[in-house]
Amino acid sequence: MRILITTDIAGGVWTYTEELVHGLLARGHEVSLVVVGGRPGPRHEHWLSCHPEVSATIVPCPLEWMPEPEPGLSASVEEVRHRVQEAGADVVHLNQFYYGAFDLGAPAVVVAHSDVVSWWQSVRGVDPPDDPWFARYRRWVAAGLRGAALRVAPTAWIAGRIREIYGTGQIHVVHNARSPGLFQRFPGRPPLERGPRQRLVVTAGRLWDEGKGARDLIPVAARLRGEARFVVAGPVEHPADGDDFPVDAPGIEWVGALDANEVASLLVRAQIYAAPARYEPFGLAPLEAALAGCALVMSDIPTFRELWDGCALFHPPGDVDALVDSVRELLGDDVLRADLAAAALARALERYTPERMAAEYEALYLDVVKRSSQRLAVVE
Repeated sequence: MRILITTDIAGGVWTYTEELVHGLLARGHEVSLVVVGGRPGPRHEHWLSCHPEVSATIVPCPLEWMPEPEPGLSASVEEVRHRVQEAGADVVHLNQFYYGAFDLGAPAVVVAHSDVVSWWQSVRGVDPPDDPWFARYRRWVAAGLRGAALRVAPTAWIAGRIREIYGTGQIHVVHNARSPGLFQRFPGRPPLERGPRQRLVVTAGRLWDEGKGARDLIPVAARLRGEARFVVAGPVEHPADGDDFPVDAPGIEWVGALDANEVASLLVRAQIYAAPARYEPFGLAPLEAALAGCALVMSDIPTFRELWDGCALFHPPGDVDALVDSVRELLGDDVLRADLAAAALARALERYTPERMAAEYEALYLDVVKRSSQRLAVVE
């Protein structure tokens, strides 16, 4: 099967794309990429250079959720359509809502990775403003979802929120995945047998994003100074009008925006990974931490319960006192920490593998292509 995937470089979508492409290639499919959202950086270019069998076209247009995506976004449709036709794609896998509204020459699968309206409701606790920007964004998302031959989300929670907000039909759930090999310091040995770990509490991701809740670690680090080091990794400068993450906060060690290998090196040395998010449609960073053998401390939001129930300590989102208690409990209980780390690793290896993800997408693609062929036969 020939599959064209649109991806972007703005966040975890690129990592997700890498894993999916590897899985699809292993299953014998031909994959092409259209990269939107900006020009690839060194990391992306290196990956592309290592995969000459994957044809990639760069269309550096804005994404639908950016402050002012027009006129570049609408102008990009014809470029995407041309690439679909040039690749002879049997199915188009869209990781952005916008393109689902257009006939691209092949049936489209739209994946709802995240959404500004559900982010606003979860993080701010209210509906977003009723202004022209949000009105346009809602129209674009709704049209993209309606135009898709099939819709997918990485968790049941975000699937439910998308259905409720936009009134779509069925949304299939396919969990995201991460390859475990990168997080094995010693190949062939499970991470729990890698020797003593440092008293590190780590979090990684977009530290400026309110939804990630990274600021909750600042008072926790201040109160637990001397008991553990609190290390944070990721971009800190807000891309719009919000506040930057305060890297000079007492007790916080910011190690910069790391690449995948550097994040893995950090995680395999840490005892605890903290995920204090208010909003998380999936969360690749906690999955990476689980594969690296960390014990997980997580906010009690629906996504994390769905994915990691029984494998982590949970605290109410935004409750700093409860987060302090959870971290302190894990730091002081070697048995509990090892048990939770082992449970999280087992869950990750059972449910969130690239092989499983690629197989589930393959089944959906085949169904979409079959139904599209049947409709064409009826028309003819």
